[in-house]
Amino acid sequence: MTLIAIAANYLDPENYSLDELKVLARRDDDDEEVRVFKSELRQALRDPSQLPGDELFESVEYSNGSDERFLRWLWHELYGDEPSDASVLTKLKALPEPYTGRLHWKTGYAVRAAADAGEWDKALQMLLAGLAESEASVSPAENAELIALMAEVGLPAAAVAAFTCIAAGSPHSSSSSTG
Repeated sequence: MTLIAIAANYLDPENYSLDELKVLARRDDDDEEVRVFKSELRQALRDPSQLPGDELFESVEYSNGSDERFLRWLWHELYGDEPSDASVLTKLKALPEPYTGRLHWKTGYAVRAAADAGEWDKALQMLLAGLAESEASVSPAENAELIALMAEVGLPAAAVAAFTCIAAGSPHSSSSSTG
């Protein structure tokens, strides 16, 4: 798989070079191998079970805790808000990615624990509270994704409306990050 080969080449702990991988990823219009990498990353985000065994983890040795978290982190690092076509289940299993850097570490840990336990509504509620508490900003695409995930797990519309006010540029949102 091109995804695993490129990830191993640039993200192996002994040869870690995320910045060089970002440069490579920007060449997706000019390079067939990079187009295949991006396509395979999209496919893996739609269905991580298609990855061959533990090959990705063994090649990269990521500390995100799951293939889903690593894949969401990688997509966000390389392509930002560009739609990834990740499945709803992948997005839920990946929580708190890609928001980890904007949360207090204790909140990130709690969100991750809830997601690992399959408590999606609890994970989302803690994530939203953590983003609001840290006054972290979210992009319009992230805001739309969070609202869709909340609707998917059946959170009440009031929670969606309350978060929308915070995320949509109210005076309480900022670009600060808490670690």
